[in-house]
Amino acid sequence: MPLPQPEFDGRTYRELLNEAIARIPAHNPEWTNFNDTDPGITLLQLFAFMSESIIYRANLIPERNRQKFLRLLRLPMRPASAAKGLVTFQNPRGALKVFTLNENIQVSAGNVPFRTENGLDVLPVESKLYYKRPLSEAQRAEVEDLYRQLYAAYDLTDTELDFYETTLFEPAVSGVTVRNLDISRQTKDGALWVALLARQGEKLDTVRDRIKGKILSLGILPALDEEGGVLYPLGPAVREDQSSLSFEIPNAEDDRIRFTPLTPILDHDPLVQPGIVKLTLPSDPEKLKVWTEGPLTAGVGNRPPSLEETDEINRLITWIRIRASHIDTREEATSRQRSINLSWVGINAANIIQRTHVAAEQLSKGTGEPDQILTLTNTPVIKDTLQLTINGETWNEIDDLSAASPEVPVRSPRLVSDYNTDSGIESTSSKVYTLDTESGEIRFGNGAHGMRPPNSALIQAAYDHGGGSQGMVGINTIIKSNNLPSGIKVANPVPTWGGSQAETVTEAERRIPGIFRHRDRLVAKQDYIDIAKSTPGIDLGRVEVLPLFHPKLPRQTSDGVVTLMVIPQFDHIHPNAPQPDRLFLETVCAHLSPRRILTTELHIRGPEYQPIWISVGIDTVPGFDPAPVREKVKTEVENFVSPLSGGFEGQGWPLGKTVDSLEIMAAVTRVSGVAKVNGLRLGKSTDAEINEVIIEGLALPQLMKVVVIEGDAPTLEEIRGDMEQSTQNGEVLDTNVVPVPVIPPQC
Repeated sequence: MPLPQPEFDGRTYRELLNEAIARIPAHNPEWTNFNDTDPGITLLQLFAFMSESIIYRANLIPERNRQKFLRLLRLPMRPASAAKGLVTFQNPRGALKVFTLNENIQVSAGNVPFRTENGLDVLPVESKLYYKRPLSEAQRAEVEDLYRQLYAAYDLTDTELDFYETTLFEPAVSGVTVRNLDISRQTKDGALWVALLARQGEKLDTVRDRIKGKILSLGILPALDEEGGVLYPLGPAVREDQSSLSFEIPNAEDDRIRFTPLTPILDHDPLVQPGIVKLTLPSDPEKLKVWTEGPLTAGVGNRPPSLEETDEINRLITWIRIRASHIDTREEATSRQRSINLSWVGINAANIIQRTHVAAEQLSKGTGEPDQILTLTNTPVIKDTLQLTINGETWNEIDDLSAASPEVPVRSPRLVSDYNTDSGIESTSSKVYTLDTESGEIRFGNGAHGMRPPNSALIQAAYDHGGGSQGMVGINTIIKSNNLPSGIKVANPVPTWGGSQAETVTEAERRIPGIFRHRDRLVAKQDYIDIAKSTPGIDLGRVEVLPLFHPKLPRQTSDGVVTLMVIPQFDHIHPNAPQPDRLFLETVCAHLSPRRILTTELHIRGPEYQPIWISVGIDTVPGFDPAPVREKVKTEVENFVSPLSGGFEGQGWPLGKTVDSLEIMAAVTRVSGVAKVNGLRLGKSTDAEINEVIIEGLALPQLMKVVVIEGDAPTLEEIRGDMEQSTQNGEVLDTNVVPVPVIPPQC
């Protein structure tokens, strides 16, 4: 039984007034007028009102005491996380020169400020992305005879002509959805080509002389749809399919088709998380040139894509070829081609984070008292940005004041290791503080653990603050800045990510019992669920824990292995089948890594959706409008097989539970207005009608289409129609295959 919450007094205004009036005959018998017009009654009404207010405030004392006791636990609320993104700087019509921009330049989307995290050289060039798109069988049949005659010199007995079309990879210009391109499976040569172009009317040699030896900041956004991460025993978080990219530039010293590698400067894997790759261009302008091609040699073989019949052919400075170079962390390098998905690549790019900088905030002066607390004006504070000075001396942040040294150093080396007995220099580890980033509360030591700020000491803070869902903006909304040179423009070619709201008081209080149970360590099954749900920066809709389960060995028990299946709360692209993208999985992976038992192999995965089709035939109850009833049945079926709200308990379709047509029929009969279910057909992508769909491992049903009509249920062939299954060419380019460009048809 929970402890009852005490209540000092529960009397209301009317009860207090009636009790006072009832006492009048006992204390003043001569008072007989109890109407509202009597002045004495008016006074009693006033006192009753004041008494009710006092009782209300007194009854709040237990709640305030409870919150005060909770504060003594020193468990801070989770702050809002700041959104991150990528921006590009352009010099479309300014001077033909390279502008160097420092970091911490403020840009904004309306009233939402962002700051750049890296400096860059803004090169006075443009860029476009091209790739060699394989022709379909129908297109190939149309052009094969003509182009075999044109390229007869290449059509030798031991070679094969393989036709492609030079295709522009155009980014989205608005919204929150970006395109994906698998450069290893959707291109003819497994490469993405970045064309560096001169601005209109400028000479190529002059531009090459301006950009020689400069650093090109190449922004890369990987496609966010990979299968997930894995935490190996005693190791950091890695991807099973870890890969890297290689960058090359044409070597046009002679007629031989060769490429010179560019050494990238980067601190991350561009296929794991978005970021900037810095490439140093050759210092010799001659090495920025391309081959002079004839009409029948351009784009053939391993040459760059043909730009014939385009406006860019006369503005081309040079190419940058981006390819995959695969590295397996547990095995030797292999030549097997894997999926390399990219969503965006652009030049003159910089990382940004949604934050505002406070250069100098004067706080209250030191008091010399133990456990002094100060509060910053702006919250939440971005982690690791606070610089606190006391009387001009910098103090350091610490996680726990109990680990801090005393302000009066211990002279015995046996008792303290922070005192250098040889030099007599005292450690400064006592000049520390703790920071609650959500509330902005700064706490100092008590003298025994951490130094107290001296009396009347001047305390000053410099920090960054920001965060929340307001930082989640769409494409081309960050277009303002007051700190850029004349002619420089800024835009965000991709939507921002990672912004989330701060934790509420109610959510924080619900989290407290779990913290005392698991102590922020992944041991029991419920610990995995609680800690995964506490991952900052994501909206987690569902998490399932599968002990002793390996995603690649689903039919056997794997000792020491735990798999987490996570599903986001929202997915704008797949609203009925939310799929975690790569950033989502990497965020959960990074949050769980320091909290797991080191001997546990932990896999974080999204669901493996299994497409299903459903058709339902019903009869409606007389008097009901059939159209709304059909829509209700459709909604009920969608909700019943939903990964987030499906099943009879409404907690999402259970893992390992077979999809049974009779259970779906039972859900349909619960809809008001349904008189009879004439039939229900269930099937997968290509099979005939079946009664059950087996769900195993990490699989969940994905409802591709549901049709509800009056009368008999339509056949699965009717509702599936002619939906084409997307296919990708995953073959490695054969050395005996010669790619040949095809000029696209013009209107």
